[in-house]
This record gives sequence, structure tokens and C-alpha cells, in this order.
Amino acid sequence: MKFLFHISIVVSFLFLISPSNAQQNSYFSESSSSNSPENSPKNKLYFGGNLSFNIFGGWILFDTSPFVGYKIKPKFSIGVGAKYIYRGNPELQLTESYYGGNFFSRFLFHKNFFLHAEYELLNVYELRPIPFPNGDRTLASMFLFGGAYSTSLGGNATAQIMLLYDLINDYNSPYKPYYIFGSSGPPILYRVGFSFGF
Repeated sequence: MKFLFHISIVVSFLFLISPSNAQQNSYFSESSSSNSPENSPKNKLYFGGNLSFNIFGGWILFDTSPFVGYKIKPKFSIGVGAKYIYRGNPELQLTESYYGGNFFSRFLFHKNFFLHAEYELLNVYELRPIPFPNGDRTLASMFLFGGAYSTSLGGNATAQIMLLYDLINDYNSPYKPYYIFGSSGPPILYRVGFSFGF
């Protein structure tokens, strides 16, 4: 049953991001000939991600999430990514790891602003009323939607800050402690990352 739910989310996501009537929409129109160098498959690829490391209150946090994207049209792109999160506390002899993947779409509606939609599926620990020890491994779904600001770092490198809302808000989501308004507040989080070629 949970598998069917995940499939329905994926199908809904693909339906939402498909640029229907793309030929009539100026946002999706090509600005140059399809034979120009800018339209080669290599020049339509971009990549990036985020990497963070933190030590706070005896806890060690490491997070990495690389991705690769492809520009279907100048302002519309899709991509896939991977995620790995490690949290550990040597004094308490506790370690946690979360891993999985995602696919996303981006729509650039202004030079520095874009919309971002992402479905992510992570292998996590089943949460119990008392956080430790965590339960068995399970899957958690996140459907993140929001906006982002992008700024140039020089060359083809850019940095982005995103404000995202989790439409699923899975009980076992590892992001709950990082919601802007706390784990019991609305499922809004921010993300900072970088990319090359976006």
C-alpha cells in the first residue's frame, strides 16, 4: 500500500511539472537555434548540491546531497540527486544514518529567482514516542515545494537559498528537528546549496 502511495506521488509530480503547451509559452521557448552550441546536451547539464559539517553539544552532523540537472528549456529543468545524513554522539554511543534519493524540477521565472519542486524518498529510522533508541528502518517521503534565490559566485558557479514547504510532512521525516518554527510547527525548512552551470 505504501509503495502505491509513492508511485501516485511520483505520477502526480510528473504531471504537475510537465510543461504542456510549451511551444506557445514564451517562458519555455528557445531563444536560439536548436543547432547552436548552447543547445548541445553537454551545455544543458548542470550539477551541484550541498555539504555541511557541524559539531554542537556533543553531536556530530554531516550532510551531503549532490545532484545533476538537465535544462529541458532555458527556464525549465529537471534533475536527480542523492542524500546522505550522519548524526552521532560519541559520549552517548549513538549513531544514525539516513540515505536515499530525489528528483526535482526548477522553473526560473526571473534572473535570480526560481520555483523548486522535489520528491525525496529516504531510508530512515521509525520514530517512537521516546526518540532513543529509534525503531526499525523504514521509508519516509518528502514532497518539497517552494521558491529560491540564486546569486552568482563567479564564472558559472551560483549559490542558492531555498525556502521549502513539505506537503507530506511524514511522521518519520529526519527534517522535523530542522523546521524553521520547530518540530511541531509548520513543515517549512530552508536549504543552502551551490550549483555549476544553472
